[in-house]
Amino acid sequence: MLKYVLLFFLMMSQSAVNAQTPPALILPNEGNGSVQLNVSALSNLGPETNGYETLSVFVHQEVVTEKRQAVQGRYSLEGSYLVFTPYFPFERGMTYVVRTQANDPDHRYVYHSFQLGKKPKVDQAKVMAIYPTSSELPENLLRFYVYFHTPMKKGQALKYIQLVDSVGNIDKHAFMEFKQELWSPDGKRLTILFDPGRIKRGVSTNLELGPALLEGRQYQLTISGVWQDVYGQALSVETRKSFVVGSAYREEINVQAWSIQKPEANSEAPLRIQFDRIMDHALVQSMIHIQDQEKKQIGGYWEVLSQGQQIQFIPTQKWQQGSYQIVIDSRLEDVAANNLQNLLDHKKTKEAQNSGSHQFINFEL
Repeated sequence: MLKYVLLFFLMMSQSAVNAQTPPALILPNEGNGSVQLNVSALSNLGPETNGYETLSVFVHQEVVTEKRQAVQGRYSLEGSYLVFTPYFPFERGMTYVVRTQANDPDHRYVYHSFQLGKKPKVDQAKVMAIYPTSSELPENLLRFYVYFHTPMKKGQALKYIQLVDSVGNIDKHAFMEFKQELWSPDGKRLTILFDPGRIKRGVSTNLELGPALLEGRQYQLTISGVWQDVYGQALSVETRKSFVVGSAYREEINVQAWSIQKPEANSEAPLRIQFDRIMDHALVQSMIHIQDQEKKQIGGYWEVLSQGQQIQFIPTQKWQQGSYQIVIDSRLEDVAANNLQNLLDHKKTKEAQNSGSHQFINFEL
């Protein structure tokens, strides 16, 4: 009898010890979760430890030792845990592999896999749009926006996107290569930046390689159909945006050069603004608004027209008679990244009328 009592207490004691022992690895159970590794027992972990070497996450079919292939994210040390949080949430139905470093002289790797739920029914992978949409773009164009139907795999965009001239030459140094690519939170919009060093006159890169785009010449932005989304679906077809290069934008944005088409009072007609150049469509919604004479913002939204040179405001209610202001944030940019105060490749303007944080256009109905 005593034997069984002692055995019972021994088992209970062992269970208590096990219950108090923190797990070595905590895997996420939802898309916005994180991977946590208990590093309290790792003797080879110091203040200068590379988090990637100790803990890294890969999409299952991409498990390689190259750092650029790992899921992108940030590391933090929270108590005894090294925490990896991806820049974009883990996808449902996707299998991930966690690689951790063993606490031994050889620093061997140990692998663990996890999956968050079942793969959801997803739309076809395809390119939806490329902005600017115009067929003629300025020589000092700074960025393209590429919109996809489904979230794309990250960290490999420049493997599949190329700038090609009219005779088929590929400019391998046209775009900036970032450690963290410029994706929207949903993973469906990618911002591609030309190397500013190729745009700014007098900069060493510009002098050595010349501009990426030359006025009067034709180019194509190509996106390979091999590129896959996060669900493993390939785009299947190559997407091409053809354009000719026009003259560079070398002046600050001047709102006095814009033309306004006012609506009629007591109507729901749109208000239209015609720009003197192609504007950055992604900034319009947040950097231009309309307010009434009591400084109350008018409800509605902007539509981009005429390949980026015109917008129209669709109100949610009828226009009332009175005074109005179009309020423009001075950080609003054209497609060459010039704003109301500065040029991308020039020192800040000294003109006093451009010194405020906002500019205004007044109109009456």
